[in-house]
Amino acid sequence: MAKRTPGPGRIELHGWDSRNRAWYGPDELAYSLTGCRGLVAKLRELHGCWQGRLLAQAPGSPSLAFCVQLRDLGDVGLATLDLEGSPGGPVEALLIVPAQRRGRIRPELAFEFTSYLRFLDGPVSQGSEIAIHDHLERTLAETPDGVTIVISVENHFISTEANLLAAEQAERMAMSLVGCMLEKDSCAAKAQAR
Repeated sequence: MAKRTPGPGRIELHGWDSRNRAWYGPDELAYSLTGCRGLVAKLRELHGCWQGRLLAQAPGSPSLAFCVQLRDLGDVGLATLDLEGSPGGPVEALLIVPAQRRGRIRPELAFEFTSYLRFLDGPVSQGSEIAIHDHLERTLAETPDGVTIVISVENHFISTEANLLAAEQAERMAMSLVGCMLEKDSCAAKAQAR
């Protein structure tokens, strides 16, 4: 019988709401790869980087095609979610800091992530860069090492129905990256132990 990869431990979601220019959370996310196995397989196959479309549909509504990118950067995961034809930067950007990689995080991560958000033309609320940067630095410093951190930055406003679908897809992307990075790190640790 094959051994299973251990779970990531506790996962905390910290979210930036650009409409209210405020942070919410941390909220605890339950680790689950339900509905994520295909994305994990694609990330595994493409060495930690995948871009494509995810379809989502609310009951009684037409389906929405989200354009997504997922990347394993070695110390963290990065994902973006957008709607085709929507103005401005992506609808949402995610930074995933796995518990098992906390010791590898580059010192300038908060600055680089904030700069990346500006490069993407977001968040809509100009002047929020310092709030995002400072919260990320504080979260990295104050959160215990055994906790996986997910930073979600909502960039621009979409309808309530589309926002709910976007949130579902963002969580799916975060879990896929957490699962893929955990699997990759577990394999690397086993190889080193040999």
